[in-house]
Amino acid sequence: MTDTAATSSTLARSGVSVEIRGLSRYFKDVAALKSLSLKAEPGELIVLLGPSGCGKTTALRSLAGLERPDEGQIFIGSNDVTDLPAAKRSIGMVFQSYSLFPNMTAKVNVEFGLRVMGLKPKERTQRAAELLELVGLASLASRYPHELSGGQQQRVALARALAVRPQLLLLDEPLSALDAKVRSQLREEIRRIQLELGITTFFVTHDQEEALALADRIAVMHQGQLEQLDTPLAVYSRPATEFVAEFVGNVNRLKGTVIDAETVEVESVGKVAYSSSSGYRAGTRVDVLIRPESLGVVPATTDGCTVFARSFLGASLKLALRDKNGVAITVEVSVAEAASVATAEVVTLFSRGAALLVRPAS
Repeated sequence: MTDTAATSSTLARSGVSVEIRGLSRYFKDVAALKSLSLKAEPGELIVLLGPSGCGKTTALRSLAGLERPDEGQIFIGSNDVTDLPAAKRSIGMVFQSYSLFPNMTAKVNVEFGLRVMGLKPKERTQRAAELLELVGLASLASRYPHELSGGQQQRVALARALAVRPQLLLLDEPLSALDAKVRSQLREEIRRIQLELGITTFFVTHDQEEALALADRIAVMHQGQLEQLDTPLAVYSRPATEFVAEFVGNVNRLKGTVIDAETVEVESVGKVAYSSSSGYRAGTRVDVLIRPESLGVVPATTDGCTVFARSFLGASLKLALRDKNGVAITVEVSVAEAASVATAEVVTLFSRGAALLVRPAS
């Protein structure tokens, strides 16, 4: 058995279910949470996703015992912890700011909670060594926070949160202060560690890419309420509401007319497949939400859409278009497909995927 595998084996624990029932929190006349209910299965990683002010951090702080809800209950396993103080909830929490003690080494920072718990020095040292090995910082145990990079500091903060063997791990936008490459690397490390330990985890972010990459399920929040709780694939490809469709990923909102139960005629695009249980009648005017990657372009021989900007995204190219009525449309195509499409060129749009949502025209 490798050292890392042995470390994971000694640290592993069974996950616990976590349930929020009808949680509401008011700040004067503002409802930060409105009857929020959701359940995390043992060992599951739930990402709370939404714009600033949607209530995701309030929900996390309520789980941690740092906010007292005005209504509702919180269960960790079968235990109602709604009225328990934070110190008695078996919670590990990592904040956006790392909150490391500047006068303590990485090792002593990780040991801090264990010292408060009264563990003997030998046990503290062993436990800290295990956690620093798990987060890949065993060789930096004697360094102080100012001698570590931002990513390394965040790993120490994660190790410190896990040191007390919490039942629940809470992460409040822990990667927002890091650059893009470090963020990507560290989120993969967080996911690896979370899976190895099997610890139930709630992760708060407003970053859609982060949520899609990390989550077992995503809880999309808006104005204190839960819009959708589902897998990343379902949230992206089968959004429950217009807000989810427009917040998670990019989307075009175009005008169309229903042809039949499976097809809608979209202005500047043509026929687009859709799935609807709403029973729209033929001839109904609708708004059609469609992803940029579900559209394609070919050079036009007649009037079409004009390309006014191109954005290179690496594996793909984003084209910004305007149709003859001035409506802005975004298309995402492969670099090879876009090779013959230049700025100011006129193109014809076509559908190569189904509409995301079809709604009555606004």
